[in-house]
Amino acid sequence: MKKFKNRYKSTLLLCLQLCGMLLFTQCSNLDETITTDIDDENSILITDAWICNMQSFEEDYWRYELYMQDNGDYIAISDSRLLKVSSAGTLDAMIILNYDDDNDDIIKIYDDKIYRFHTENEFQNFDPNLPVKLDIYDLDFILQGEYELDTKGLIYDVEIESDEVFGLLSYNVDASTMTLKKVHLNSGLLAEQVLSTTGTSPTNLHIADTGDYFCTASSTRNNFVLLDNDLNILLQEELDQFIISDAKYIPGQGYYIAGRMSTFVDPDKSTYVALVDEAGSVLNTITFDSQERWSPYMQINSERICLVQTEPESSKNMLMSLLDHDLEIQSTIEIPGNKVQSPIINNEIGSFSFVYGIAIDPDAPDFVPASNTRIFKFDDTYELPTNVIIQ
Repeated sequence: MKKFKNRYKSTLLLCLQLCGMLLFTQCSNLDETITTDIDDENSILITDAWICNMQSFEEDYWRYELYMQDNGDYIAISDSRLLKVSSAGTLDAMIILNYDDDNDDIIKIYDDKIYRFHTENEFQNFDPNLPVKLDIYDLDFILQGEYELDTKGLIYDVEIESDEVFGLLSYNVDASTMTLKKVHLNSGLLAEQVLSTTGTSPTNLHIADTGDYFCTASSTRNNFVLLDNDLNILLQEELDQFIISDAKYIPGQGYYIAGRMSTFVDPDKSTYVALVDEAGSVLNTITFDSQERWSPYMQINSERICLVQTEPESSKNMLMSLLDHDLEIQSTIEIPGNKVQSPIINNEIGSFSFVYGIAIDPDAPDFVPASNTRIFKFDDTYELPTNVIIQ
């Protein structure tokens, strides 16, 4: 009887989910989605798009690094925990993280390893002799090695070129210099380039598929620098109409940048996406009302640009916009919630995935971070997933 009951419940659940997907393929209200509780008979519907809604814990932090393995499974890591989520949207494991120090850090995941860059240095008590350290873990968060890198200063951003070569934006408080450094894990400093002698700009580092480095800044000064793989400067521009928060490079097209307009150009500080060619000229721009949304994050695949923005001040209620490469809006989706919690990544089915929080108490003040974590996986229809897996 129990076996028959389980088969009946699974069949009923499957029918309900299939009907729900037909009814709600255009919906943008999470309250109208089909919900699967995996604690009930461990039964889920395998779909290409889902929302993994992890109510099994309360998240304390707003920032995740999201990584997809070759098999489509996800690794999401915050300051306090590591999550393993299958390509079908099930939470396979949660690991609580404990560090030996309380240093500020930057976490990156590359080639199935976790890299934690950190330093004991502080802005107010700066010591130019303190090194940047690196801890490397496997995906079960077992320590594989501890290193002192051949670089010092405050870390503003890190990108990984290979499993032993890293780019770091490093700031020397005493000299007011921002320096881009290319460092080998064992061989030490390979190249460096001073990008500023007057302050903390640029602050964001990117490595293109071509191997070139480029740096951007949330400032109108010294906010776009392109360098070759040996860190020779190829182009240095002040795009003074833009404050840049995110950037991507598409060979043959140029650099897509996103952020907000300078107040000197636009007193309303509209948010934007722009295309800049390889000579530093702005080819195209689209703007959005800053009173409605700001803080854009961006990702690009072979046919679409995914832009996510949240409400001013509160960072709630995401607006996800899909644009083509000519910056024409194809569709928009409004998603209720709390915080944009991770970069957007390209997934294995030609669409986008990201981590986003949903407030546990919707009436709590905006500055209270208590939220349940969700991972969104979209398929190539770019519509809001109708299968919500609660676990």
